[in-house]
Amino acid sequence: MSSVKNIIELQSIDLQLMELEDILGDLPRKVEESIDEEKRAINEINENKQRIKEIQLALNKMDLRVKEDNEKIDNLKEQLFKVTTNRQYDAIMSEIDHLKEQLDNDENEEIELLEEKEELEKKIAEQEANVESVSKDLIEKRENLELLMQESAEQKENLENDRETLIKSVDPNVLKRYDMVRKARRGMAAVPVIGNSCSGCGAFVPLQKIAEIREGKTAHTCDECSRFLYIEN
Repeated sequence: MSSVKNIIELQSIDLQLMELEDILGDLPRKVEESIDEEKRAINEINENKQRIKEIQLALNKMDLRVKEDNEKIDNLKEQLFKVTTNRQYDAIMSEIDHLKEQLDNDENEEIELLEEKEELEKKIAEQEANVESVSKDLIEKRENLELLMQESAEQKENLENDRETLIKSVDPNVLKRYDMVRKARRGMAAVPVIGNSCSGCGAFVPLQKIAEIREGKTAHTCDECSRFLYIEN
């Protein structure tokens, strides 16, 4: 097999290996992202549930305080019938007004807490539905990942074995240059000549070089991008 054909076949194997790496590289990342999303959602649900507990505790204390204040107001109203001076009457009324103001404040705070609780309960319901969806998606991604890893493991091993066999028949200097160009050109070290141009960078390829490339006896590279050139078919 000529050096040119070796390089073309080597390029094909390397591209397939790159595709496998891309597939396996992307899916594990998506799995990790789903795991992180699930953890964040669960943590937020737990935080919101804890906040609801705090709100409920505050409402219970408030109910107790409201009950006590109402009892105080009732007792003070009864005392009004027993006072003998305007000063005593004004003092009791002042205390009643203060308690009523406190009750109004408690009522407003209670409304705010109940609204917050209702919003949190709605949010938790949405979050739990989202977690269920994320968890389901995560299971599917894990299953896909395991399946792809099983399927690709044998394919990758075969490709690597083919590559090891192939490079034994490639001139070491040519192979060294190929690997150097492949790393520099994002995996594309060999490209076809289209018309009279390198399809890798678009540089002009002289007719004499094209004729020599067509013969396929020796490996030629682009003067601009250093990629190996070949004529398709």
